[in-house]
Amino acid sequence: MKRLIIFGLSLFGLVGLSLNAQNINFNASGPSVIGVGEHFEIRFQINSDDVSAFTPPYINGFDILAGPRTSRSISNSVINGQVTSSSSTTLTYVLQGNKEGTFNIGGAKINVKGNTYTSNSLKIKVQKNPTQAQRSQPQNRQTQTQQAQQTVTVLDNKALFIKAFANKSQAFIGEEVIITYKLYTLVPISEYQINQMPINKGFWIEEIDMSNDPTITNESIEGRSYKVATLRKVIAYPQQSGKLIIPPLDIDVVAHIASRTQRRVSTGDPFFDSFLNDPFFQSMGQVGYDKVKKSIKSNSISINVNDLPKTNSRFSGGVGSFNITASAEPLSCKTNEAITLRYTITGNGNLSLIDKIDLKIPDDFESYDPTIDDRINKTQSGLRGSRTFEYILIPRVQGEFKIPKVEFSYFDIKTKKYKTISTEEFALKIAKGKDEMTGLAEQITEREKYLKRDIEHISTKKIRFLSPNNLNYNKPFLLVLLILIPILTIAYIIYKNTTNRKNKDITYVKYKKATKIALQRLKKAKIYLANEEKDSFYTEVAQATWNYLSDRFKIVRMDLSFDNIKEVLAKRNIKEETINNLISLLNNCEYVRFSSGEELSKMDKLYEQAINSLSDIESQIK
Repeated sequence: MKRLIIFGLSLFGLVGLSLNAQNINFNASGPSVIGVGEHFEIRFQINSDDVSAFTPPYINGFDILAGPRTSRSISNSVINGQVTSSSSTTLTYVLQGNKEGTFNIGGAKINVKGNTYTSNSLKIKVQKNPTQAQRSQPQNRQTQTQQAQQTVTVLDNKALFIKAFANKSQAFIGEEVIITYKLYTLVPISEYQINQMPINKGFWIEEIDMSNDPTITNESIEGRSYKVATLRKVIAYPQQSGKLIIPPLDIDVVAHIASRTQRRVSTGDPFFDSFLNDPFFQSMGQVGYDKVKKSIKSNSISINVNDLPKTNSRFSGGVGSFNITASAEPLSCKTNEAITLRYTITGNGNLSLIDKIDLKIPDDFESYDPTIDDRINKTQSGLRGSRTFEYILIPRVQGEFKIPKVEFSYFDIKTKKYKTISTEEFALKIAKGKDEMTGLAEQITEREKYLKRDIEHISTKKIRFLSPNNLNYNKPFLLVLLILIPILTIAYIIYKNTTNRKNKDITYVKYKKATKIALQRLKKAKIYLANEEKDSFYTEVAQATWNYLSDRFKIVRMDLSFDNIKEVLAKRNIKEETINNLISLLNNCEYVRFSSGEELSKMDKLYEQAINSLSDIESQIK
C-alpha cells in the first residue's frame, strides 16, 4: 500500500516559491598561531538572522577581553526579476594569549528555528615571535564545509538514503523489538511515498502512529550535515525462533537538486554579446532547482530469536512486565441475577497477544465468553497500558460458592525468568430468587405439603373398574411409542455428552463462534467509524479479521502469515479472487490510513471490504 506525504515548501529548507534551499552552516574561525601577549579575535558565524540560545564554548588558556559582540548582515539581489535574500549572524570574542602552548576551544551551540547547531572547534598555538608564514594560516571550517556540503547536483546514494535500525539484534519469542526507518538527505525534499511495506514473516507487527509530519533533526556523517526525518516506527513481536529477517522498506522521493540557469544575453552588440555570454560569467548565473524522483530502499535487518525456556506452569503467552488485579460485583445476590468479574492485566510487553486467562468457574454458574477492553498505548518504547477481561456469571443454585484465584504466568524480560502472579479468590453468597422453584425442586415442595396434611376424607363416589379387554395396550401406536421412548432417551444422552465434550474444547468453541465474534467486532468498528476514531477503527477491523482466520481455520496465532493463510484457504477451495481480496484487506488494515484521500471515505471502503471478504469466505467454505 502506498503512503503519500506532502511536506510543504518549508520542509528540509525549501523556502519561498523559488524553492531556494538554505543549508545552515555554523562555523568558528580564528588564527592558528599567535604570539604571547597578542590580542586576537575568534568569530562564530551562522548564515541565518533568526537565532537564539547561543551557548559559548569553554575557553581555557586565554583571557577574554571582550565579547560576545553580535553583528548581523542581510543582502538582497534581483536576478531576472526573481528576488533572493541571504543573511548571517556573527558573534565575536576578543582574546589574549599570555602563555605558550597549544589550546583547544570547543564548539559553540546555537538554536535556529527549533534546531540546535554546533560549530567546529579551534586549535590555537601560542608561541614567542611566530613568523609571518605561521601567522598566515587562519583556521575555520568554512572551506572544509563548503567542500563537504557543496551544492548537490547529482542525487547519488550519499546525498539521499534511508536506514533501518533495530533497538536489539537478539530477542526471545514474544519480546518487543522496535524498528525505526530514518531518511537522510543533503537536498530539499517536497514529498515521498512508500511503495511497498516489507512483509515481516515471523513477526506480529504493531504500527506506531507517524501520521504527523516527521520531526527534522541534524546528524553529521563523514563531515556532512544531514537532515534526518523518522518516517516509520513499528513494534515487532517475533513469533518463531531462528534468524528472522526484516525486509527493506521501498519508497519514492521527490528531491530538488541545484541547477545553474544558463541564459543567453542579447544586447544587439556582437562584441558585448560574446563578452557577457562567456562561460565565466555564465557560471555566476542564477541557481535554480530541478525536481528529481528517486526510488530508494532501506537496509534489511537480521534478528536472532531464541526460544523461551521450558516451564511447568500454565504460560499465558505474556512476555514483558505485568501485574494483574481482579474485582467481583456483587458478592451477594439472588439466583438468576448477574455477577460481573473483571480481571485486568497492566504493564508493558505484548499485551495485545494475551487473549485468555485461566479462570475456573463452578458448574453451578452459567457463564459467557469474556469481553475484552483494551487501553493500550503504542509508545516509542513499546506497548504500555492494560487489557481487561470481563465475565458475566448467572448463578442458578442458591448457596455459598468460591471463585478460585487466577494465576497468571508470564516471562519477565529483565530477569529472563518466568513469574507467576495471582489474584485473590472471591466468596459469593447466593440467595433464593423468584424463579428458583422449577422442575424437581417444585415437585419436592409440593409433596412435602401433602405429607403434612391429615388423613383425606373417604370418597363416596362409585368406583368404575375396567376389564382387561378395555385396556389400550394392544393399540399399534402405543407399541411404537414404547419403543421410541428409550431410543430417543439414549440419543439425547449421547447428543448431550458430545455437546458437553465439544464445549470443553476451546478450539472447537472458537471455531463455532468465529463468525459471530468477528461480526461483533465489526459492529464495534462501525461505531468507531461513526465517531471518526481512526486508530481504534483500523485496529478493530484488523483484529476482527486476524482472529476470525485464526479461530475459523484453527490456525495457531504465531503461525499466522500471508503465505500460511493463502495455503489454508486454497486447501478449503476458496476462490483465488476471494483470497486476494482478503490479503488486500489485511494490507489495507495496516497501511490505508497513510494513503491520500478523504479519511472517512477510506474508512467506509475498508469497512465494506471487511464485510464482503468474510461473507465471501463463509459462502465458499467447505
